[in-house]
Amino acid sequence: MPAPDLSSPTTSAICVSATTLWTDPEAPREIDGPILGAVPDPRRWPAVLDVEARLDLTNRILTQLLLGEPVEVVEERGDWLHVIALWQPSERHPRGYPGWVPRAHVAAGAAPAEREAVIAVEAAPLRAEAGPEAAVTGEVSYATILPVLDESAAGVRVGLPGGRSGWLDPSSCVVRATGADHPVDGHAVLSAARRFVGLDYLWGGMNAFGLDCSGIVHLSFRALGRVVPRDAHDQAAAAARLPVAEAKAGDLLFFARPGKSIHHVGFATGKERWILHAPKTGRQVSEEPMDDDRDTTLVDLAGRLAD
Repeated sequence: MPAPDLSSPTTSAICVSATTLWTDPEAPREIDGPILGAVPDPRRWPAVLDVEARLDLTNRILTQLLLGEPVEVVEERGDWLHVIALWQPSERHPRGYPGWVPRAHVAAGAAPAEREAVIAVEAAPLRAEAGPEAAVTGEVSYATILPVLDESAAGVRVGLPGGRSGWLDPSSCVVRATGADHPVDGHAVLSAARRFVGLDYLWGGMNAFGLDCSGIVHLSFRALGRVVPRDAHDQAAAAARLPVAEAKAGDLLFFARPGKSIHHVGFATGKERWILHAPKTGRQVSEEPMDDDRDTTLVDLAGRLAD
């Protein structure tokens, strides 16, 4: 699939560092306050969730969206918007992933530009002016993509939703041509995923502060300029399939129980019976040998989304 296209105007986009796509407006709980405010805190929210609260997210959240990510608004309900996440392909809707977000987290999309800045560190400060001494106005996650308005040794000025702009430290991002289909090497995508080893699993997580199994796949490819589906079974459907024995580093391994659809995905590491994945609630992103359950549920065809 091609890179996210910032060359076309977008009506609406996420205007906060990260937000959560909910199954419905009644899904959030009181404990979810940090991710629901007008200025959500995607770093603090996972930190306040214990294992029980995380397990309870299964039927509440679908995915997460990053600053500048375009959405199509299809319905309004009070303080909530029903949107389609256009950069997250899904079988749920022909144009992307549908779900609900707080109205305050959506604004008019930034104007298109010929170049885009991609956050290449876990989290980067967004500044009011150029330079390391300038005031920090927010924090943006790895793989956030924003249009570039200006660039110098002191900083990269990026367009933000709502007609605003901000500055990134040059060391925190990669500037590249907008909308190009960048070659993606399997080793490069595996390297991107490895930066998250040790991060706590979060159902629906899709930013540097929490990831699920298909979220780490989607985010790692997005950072390198390629949009792939959001969920594991959709990733399998989009991939070129090959025998597991032929899987190379950066290819995908899929898991399913007899008669059931795919429920888990991880990266082949190039080492036999090893996998890099976000295993489940209560565990962290790991690069490890497959256990007996993974061995018995491994689908006999791997998937290749890299070049």
